[in-house]
Amino acid sequence: MPAIASAAALVFLFCATAFALVLVLGGSRYATVEVEIWLQTTQFLDLRTASVLSIVQLVVVALALAVSGRARRSRERALALVEAERSSSPLRLGRGASPLDVGASAITAVVIGLIALPMVTMLVRSLRHDGAWTLRHYANLATTGDRALTVSVWDAAANSLRVAVDATVIAVVIGMTLALVLSRRPASRLGRRALGALDAVVMLPLGVSAVTVGFGFLIALDRPPLDLRSSLILIPIAQAMVAIPLVVRAVLPVLRAIDPRLRQAAATLGAGPGRVLLTVDGPLALRSLGLAIGFAFAVSLGEFGATAFLARPDRPTLPVVIVRLLGRPGDGNYGMALAASVVLAIIVGVVMTTAERLRPARSGEV
Repeated sequence: MPAIASAAALVFLFCATAFALVLVLGGSRYATVEVEIWLQTTQFLDLRTASVLSIVQLVVVALALAVSGRARRSRERALALVEAERSSSPLRLGRGASPLDVGASAITAVVIGLIALPMVTMLVRSLRHDGAWTLRHYANLATTGDRALTVSVWDAAANSLRVAVDATVIAVVIGMTLALVLSRRPASRLGRRALGALDAVVMLPLGVSAVTVGFGFLIALDRPPLDLRSSLILIPIAQAMVAIPLVVRAVLPVLRAIDPRLRQAAATLGAGPGRVLLTVDGPLALRSLGLAIGFAFAVSLGEFGATAFLARPDRPTLPVVIVRLLGRPGDGNYGMALAASVVLAIIVGVVMTTAERLRPARSGEV
């Protein structure tokens, strides 16, 4: 239940702060608060209105976090130590399948179909030109298109991978540290309130407009000694800010599920705090490390809102290039945008699959 509450909060925050998806599908006709902040900032230069909208968005996000935190804390507890069951039966969908198994399998199939349909359609159209099958659009990825880009799509993909690696390292290091702090259970009421406030602050980057984050970094870090406007590290920092809450939410439920008696037993046997961290918390945290890395990497690869402000013209990322191609007329640019989108989807799929395999098969089992 705590994990479900955390997942619900993440879904709400992603929907409440969606930018690129709404911009591509609806444009200004169906503008959300996120898109309106971008319009007021970039097209009308009305920073006051953009600030007011950002505050309204923060209030809604804060209320959502409060509800989610209350639901999570009401059911959160350490898991009891029990003897492992080695003869558990796998899910069966034959004659002995329960209605719950059948229903869960049907819902899963429908969800997979909804995810696969646009991806398959995009793949098919990227292989078509003038009614014939061709790899022309993929060959054009090595060019700059019809004067739409300053670099090739492959160069942009390489930029995205470099930025994603840096952002993932930053997000995982900071996120794991925050998750360890938040997993503690202070005895005092003041300590519990302080951790609750820290938990809410950690989640705020997901609720703050990515456009606002990018624009804020651009105008805040413009003077020495923190003049980072021309620095390549600015984009990974901004993307890591968005990814840190995902890392925390992936690791925190696992750490909070650790039975405190494990730490107490280790301390009784003479282990110091560092040894307890390495021998108790560490192996169990490895269960979620792969997922945390995958989330951080995937979010960095697909982030557009903040990157659109911060990316240099000669070093765009893959999402920025895709949006530029979609904004230029011509079948060639549109075909390249389809092919580039397929490439981005493949990269994210490979990253998530690899990150999931990073989890040890029997890490932390007791």
